Amino acid sequence: MIKHINWQGHSIDVVSLGVGAPACLNTAAQQVLQQATHVIGAPHHFDEVVHLNLEAVQLSLPSPFSALHELLAQHNQTGHRIAVLASGDALFFGIGNWLIQQIGVKHLQFHPNISSVQAAFHAAGLPWQQATVVSLHGRPLFHLRAHLISGHTLAVLTDAVNHPAAIAVELAAQGLGKSVVWVAENLGDAKQTISKHIATTLAASKQTAKDFAPLNVCLLQLKGLAHTLPAFPGIADHLFATGAEPGFGMITKREVRLAILSLMQGAGGEQAWDIGAGCGSIAVEWARWNPQGHITAIESQPARLAFIQENIERFGAANCTPLLGEAPTACDKLPHPNAVFIGGSAGDLPTLLNYAWDKLLPGGKLVASAVTDKSQAQLAGYRDAQQAAEVECEWVELQVVKNLPDSDKLRELKTVQILKCLKH
Repeated sequence: MIKHINWQGHSIDVVSLGVGAPACLNTAAQQVLQQATHVIGAPHHFDEVVHLNLEAVQLSLPSPFSALHELLAQHNQTGHRIAVLASGDALFFGIGNWLIQQIGVKHLQFHPNISSVQAAFHAAGLPWQQATVVSLHGRPLFHLRAHLISGHTLAVLTDAVNHPAAIAVELAAQGLGKSVVWVAENLGDAKQTISKHIATTLAASKQTAKDFAPLNVCLLQLKGLAHTLPAFPGIADHLFATGAEPGFGMITKREVRLAILSLMQGAGGEQAWDIGAGCGSIAVEWARWNPQGHITAIESQPARLAFIQENIERFGAANCTPLLGEAPTACDKLPHPNAVFIGGSAGDLPTLLNYAWDKLLPGGKLVASAVTDKSQAQLAGYRDAQQAAEVECEWVELQVVKNLPDSDKLRELKTVQILKCLKH
């Protein structure tokens, strides 16, 4: 792990160059570059500021960023005035966040500019205050699925694999073929183009990455009715992959799942565990609606773990990680959680409850469910012990009767007991 630099020199100026060349910089940004003794940037960055006739020593921006750490360390305590050049907006999917982690924000001065996303919306003439930005750069295409909700507007950062036509194919496959796709290429350049497509038409064109400029941004106005992607919490049981008949198998049924998720109350930045995850319905839906959190789905059966991964990809829950292993041992190396759900205990519920409570961070939530007579008795005993210790507890008992798909028969689910304990 790279150590944080104890920076002792002048503040580092991080100059965002916006889009296009030459870079359009305000007076303050021009002054810091002209006063810098050393400027770090990629070759194309220096081309964008060549008109400033900089006298500073030009240092090549290394790749990966771990090498930049070493380069900066060499200039610590030297008295050098260092500036770092960044494409677009350094604090928007750029180098800014990395520098904050390595140097500390108090040693950095940021000079803003417009991002490629802002430039793309302006080129298309589209308001973007409610848009969601998704980066597919270096990421699997299934990450997009978490954001595919009809009526929403997305800005998508692309790469050679996830190019505009590939994105259109995904939209058509998900039932959103009526969506409008704007492709903004070479933003800020003399070769800038902005084109408008219907997703089904663009998908049918069978274009490849070579048909688009390497520097492009997609804007999506989503329209249609998604076949399998939910727009609101409560994913239908039959949409999960379980290896059994649709709607059956090792999943927590929707009505119970929603009760559990409401007790877990996922929040941004949280680490969560789903112990005994089965096919992952709790973990995947938690991740789907809490994109800024991360949940680990712990499951001891390899076949079920494969279904967890399939459901992660199906619903775009990239912030859910499947983990093969037997709890509690499998949890030993995980970060301490803010929330834990125990749905499967292999008959050893008391051990798992005590272990999870010990690992839980202050303010954390422990939620567990029980179906069998034995596990319900164990859960009730744990509740009584926690209440005796003045732990805040909530107890829910559910019995659900529902009709089966394509049938007029009613099916009564087993009574489920759910306990939530809050760790102050």
